[in-house]
Amino acid sequence: MTFTVDSYLEYFLTLLAWIINNNIFAVLVQTGLFVLPLIFVLISTWMEVKKQGEDEGNKGDLLITWLSLKFYPAMFVVVLVLAPMIPINLNNIELNVERSKACGYRVPTAPEDSGYNQMNSELGDQQARVPIWWGLFHQINKGVTHALTASIPCKPDLRQVRFEVQHEKINNPALLTEVRLFVQQCYVPARQKIQNSQLSLSPAQVRETSWLGGRILIANSELYPRYRAQQPHSLFPYNASRDNGLPNNGEGGFPNCAEWWDTANNGLKDRLLDDVKQNFSAKVIDFFSSKENSDESILRTVLRAENMDISRGKVYPGYGGNLDRSFTNEVTKTASMFGLSLGSIGAFPAFDSMRQALPMVHSFALMALIILTPLIMVMSGYSLKTLVTLTFVNFALVTLTFWWELARWLDSWLLSVLYDSGTHSRINPYFLENTQDDIIVNFVMGSMFLVLPAIWLGSMSWVGVKMGEFASHLTTGSRDSKTAGSKIGK
Repeated sequence: MTFTVDSYLEYFLTLLAWIINNNIFAVLVQTGLFVLPLIFVLISTWMEVKKQGEDEGNKGDLLITWLSLKFYPAMFVVVLVLAPMIPINLNNIELNVERSKACGYRVPTAPEDSGYNQMNSELGDQQARVPIWWGLFHQINKGVTHALTASIPCKPDLRQVRFEVQHEKINNPALLTEVRLFVQQCYVPARQKIQNSQLSLSPAQVRETSWLGGRILIANSELYPRYRAQQPHSLFPYNASRDNGLPNNGEGGFPNCAEWWDTANNGLKDRLLDDVKQNFSAKVIDFFSSKENSDESILRTVLRAENMDISRGKVYPGYGGNLDRSFTNEVTKTASMFGLSLGSIGAFPAFDSMRQALPMVHSFALMALIILTPLIMVMSGYSLKTLVTLTFVNFALVTLTFWWELARWLDSWLLSVLYDSGTHSRINPYFLENTQDDIIVNFVMGSMFLVLPAIWLGSMSWVGVKMGEFASHLTTGSRDSKTAGSKIGK
């Protein structure tokens, strides 16, 4: 029987769990412990028969009748639910790679390139086998789960895209040093000139001048074009008309700040993009390739104060906040940095780690259930009620994948609602930079990734218990009706 699994971790843990399950059942059989529940059933039934009055007729016939009604379900459980019969085949893990990329799923490594390539269907020279009952329900549970998951509309995982971009760093130390020089020699003087001019700027203009590559800074002849690099750059050839009066020692020219930032290929902007994009996943690159102003959004995020330390000097300790440092400004900046530290450094990695850990916890929970099944069934006396409850618990655990995928989709959809509208036909820069929606993030993560599965598990556990009680009542009702029928016959 071919078992379908959703990850290579589940592949390994499922195989391990069924091998341990098989060995536990073998121990129960070889030691004779599996007979103990039957002995207890025999004794309890005999005691119940002894309690019956003389009007019940032949006690021996009654004992045989009641034992048959209890032993038959027990034999059903032992043969179909506990006895490992069908070899497991876990070789065929098929992934729709294109669909995975389009819908925001992570594409695992190919099986032959992973650490599981030598396992096949054996582990430690042991062949895993599965009882008929659990083999059948595994196929049903996985089929239902995959059908439900496929019904979710295809949408990129925007939360993961934002997390990946927000936590990207400048990889090249020399490039980071150049950014610091650019801030000190270009951005700080330009911002001070704006501050000293006391111009009235609109909110859009304020935002445009709040980062290194603002178009106002580049286009205004009194800002970036007015200032220049104070050291030669090998990527910019010496220009006699531009660099007149500056030394030409063969190490390059002295570009003005607009050229330093915006020159194609050799400009700081393009080199920064090349540096940070090399670590992006294919999913993030594909996402931004279809968005307008994506380069600006990425650079704004990477060049945030939280992501880099521009300067340790006292003259200009960063490029965030106000340039005219007052006591109120300092208090505000300190509080802001404290909040950002707690928010972006603490909350976002924690949320992302939780999302990444859920499938792992899921695989371990399924493994534990498989391993414990024979012990639980024996301790329950091969109870049909316990069997039905375990079956529903297994179904609930397997289908948790659907609820997490639904939560992931809704999480991304909420981001689209926040940052994409009729007036913004693209994911605007606030999508990457805004940390003010932490309350929404907390609500989304807390309610959907944890509470929805909890409600599902609770509901299915309740249904399993009720269905188990129904199965138990069927056995009791059959016994009573058979007893009554035998009395009428006499």
